[in-house]
Amino acid sequence: MLKKISRYSGFTLIELLIVMSIIVLLSGLSFSTYQNFQSTIRLNEFINGFEQNIRKVQRDAMLLEKSSNEGWIYGLGIDLRNIEDTVNGTFGVYYPFKWCSGFSEYGDIRTRSAVPNFDPQNDISSYNGNIPVTTVPFNTGSCGSDGVNVLKGYALFGDMGIGTMGAGNQQLSVNILPVFSDSYPDEPNPNARPAFLLFESVTGRALFYDSAGALLNFDYDTHKPLSETLPLEIKISRPGNKGGKTIVISHLSGRIIVKGNEEQN
Repeated sequence: MLKKISRYSGFTLIELLIVMSIIVLLSGLSFSTYQNFQSTIRLNEFINGFEQNIRKVQRDAMLLEKSSNEGWIYGLGIDLRNIEDTVNGTFGVYYPFKWCSGFSEYGDIRTRSAVPNFDPQNDISSYNGNIPVTTVPFNTGSCGSDGVNVLKGYALFGDMGIGTMGAGNQQLSVNILPVFSDSYPDEPNPNARPAFLLFESVTGRALFYDSAGALLNFDYDTHKPLSETLPLEIKISRPGNKGGKTIVISHLSGRIIVKGNEEQN
């Protein structure tokens, strides 16, 4: 006897629930993958742009590109004071600057000494050898020969001298590591980190200053910067030390390299 086949067929409720669960799961995975991909792109964009800007500042310092009516410029640099700030909404912002000496040309003892703005006849202090600390953003304009020792804004690629990954962007993490070495045990604050990166005019040497403007890794006995010291390392990653890279600037030599970060579990 032939079995009668029903013309009504379909999926059971359990089968539909299983299929819907699979679709929801795959959608969630796709969205998560897209978010990670988007975060990685944003991370790489900032790292590449930041590295290019650092190299541009160093190059311009070595070429000493200035207008004909400008006085001597100690060097060009980057203000890093706000790049780690996640509290005041300035996270990821850095300010290129030029350090105006106030002298018309190269020749004064402060332009010829081992470090900029330093008279070796006197001890290093906030007025001798240190960088002048001012609020940001810096005033723009040329460096006159009027005896003024000041930082002024320096435009990169015509962008008004401001670099940013987006204020308050919590999807990226920026950390500046300490640069003090064991060869400088008398430093009162061995955990101080660079707040100003300066590339000296013509030589392109890299010098580091803290947030108070004090020159880091300086030998007070010889009146010269220490040659063997830790480089400036700016670690950029996603929160939780995930991925990213570290931009490394060697002290004095100014050598710039980029290395990958080791992810931490």
